[in-house]
Amino acid sequence: MTHPPEASRPAPPVVPPVFYKGIRYEQDLDSAQHGGDPLSGYLMATDTTNGARLWILKIYQVAPQNIPGLPTFNRYFKRLSLVPDRDALAIEDEAGTRYLVDLSRRAVTIVSPPPAPAPETKPLPTPE
Repeated sequence: MTHPPEASRPAPPVVPPVFYKGIRYEQDLDSAQHGGDPLSGYLMATDTTNGARLWILKIYQVAPQNIPGLPTFNRYFKRLSLVPDRDALAIEDEAGTRYLVDLSRRAVTIVSPPPAPAPETKPLPTPE
């Protein structure tokens, strides 16, 4: 009995675009088609009046694992929101790293790194 192939990576999270001052901001899931690195995370700005791509900005770099037999997966945005009272967007990626994007300067700042992994726990020895 054969089984159909399964995806080795879940689909990207559904993250609604942000509309601000006539521009639509969202993750560019097609960045490799526009000169970007296919593994890294890019923010794309699109003019809402004509649909023209205005620019893309690399938010983070995903380094290849270089481990034979193990693919390197891209990392998606998990959250995207406008920062109140600022020309800025807040982005959180799947690893939990948070970024602040200054839209007027197109500058990215890491606000907080990903959470540290939980320490490995070992079972307690049983008394004899």
